[in-house]
Amino acid sequence: MKSLSEIETTVKRASKAAGYSWGVSEEIGKSIRLLELFSLPGIKNLNEYFNKKNKNKFENLNLISENNSSLKNPYCPITLGVSFLDQTNVLENLKKIEFKNVAYPNNFYFLHKSFIRNYWKKKLM
Repeated sequence: MKSLSEIETTVKRASKAAGYSWGVSEEIGKSIRLLELFSLPGIKNLNEYFNKKNKNKFENLNLISENNSSLKNPYCPITLGVSFLDQTNVLENLKKIEFKNVAYPNNFYFLHKSFIRNYWKKKLM
């Protein structure tokens, strides 16, 4: 069994090798670390996603609104998660945000946890 630190480091390197920037790779590493911390299949999901990434098409959602639905292909959970983090100032003004057709939503779920943590830090300061 690997430590959480080893998991995070390995995931960062694998993400970088898969073509993501170091910044995005760090967010992926943190996300997978949290999934594994709660005994959720983070490594398994990420490995499946990386294997399917080159074979299947995934939609990139760069501008998030209240209703986000992809009719053709599922949204890439990594691009969606990073877009979510990058748009925190706009998103905190929305009352409800809906996503439909997201590939590997567990991977996205923990990326958006960073948004919640950063949101409350700003509110408490």
